[in-house]
Amino acid sequence: MRDFRYLLAVDPSLTCSGWALFSVPTGDIRCVGKIKGEPPSVPMSQRLSTFHIRIDELFSGFGLGGGDAVVCEAPTTMRDPHNAIKVEQVRGIFESAARSCGALVPGRINPRSVQYEVMGLTGKQLKRSDVKGAAVQTVRYLYATNLAKIGFSVEEAALSRQQDIVDALLIGRLALLRLQAAAQASVSVESLFESPASKSRQSWRVRSIAV
Repeated sequence: MRDFRYLLAVDPSLTCSGWALFSVPTGDIRCVGKIKGEPPSVPMSQRLSTFHIRIDELFSGFGLGGGDAVVCEAPTTMRDPHNAIKVEQVRGIFESAARSCGALVPGRINPRSVQYEVMGLTGKQLKRSDVKGAAVQTVRYLYATNLAKIGFSVEEAALSRQQDIVDALLIGRLALLRLQAAAQASVSVESLFESPASKSRQSWRVRSIAV
């Protein structure tokens, strides 16, 4: 069993990756932000190299290392396999940078698990726009006070323009619950990230904020 200091949750994207830094002992959000990539006109090798530099700067800026954890959103089914490959490369950079500095990468968070366990969405998959709206409402419900304290606008319109950060916050919410559950149950963190979500949904699910 490990005691964690910080959790960095990431919604990876080559265009713009949202991230959220949590204090694991308290569950508070310490900081949120985005890493923007180079435009598509720039060669892919340079875009990835620039992203790597900016990720390293993020990690060093917070002094992330041993005692911290980094969790990314897992891949989703995409119509464009080329885009999926690009996102996977960015995800790999985050995870590789985390391991290089000694942080734990226990696993990834499936977005459908977030929708069910954190947002309370069940049944037939909703339209993307509806899911985004529910995500914004859930973040406001869970973190309005905390986000306001760090100077981040919690107005619905403002949050809707920061979807990358909203998604990172929800990924972090579920990852944080798993880290805390591992500590309480004295089991390895990896075992909870590798276990089927259905085994532990009921203990982590929060009140539905679905639209």
